[in-house]
Amino acid sequence: MKEVIIVGGGPAGMMAAISAAENGNEAIIIEKNKTLGKKLLITGKGRCNITSSLDIDDFIKNIPGNR
Repeated sequence: MKEVIIVGGGPAGMMAAISAAENGNEAIIIEKNKTLGKKLLITGKGRCNITSSLDIDDFIKNIPGNR
């Protein structure tokens, strides 16, 4: 087992931590924001935020390619 330090808790950092843990390593994420994935949560129009509070019809309208 290795200790893996990941700088940045965005989508890539979180995926790196998951991958490291799945391979039997201990992963530590260092993030300057209070929460992980903050930028992912604010990506607008429901494109990346599957927990969007939009009505389902508005959600579908804002997904690229569904117009």
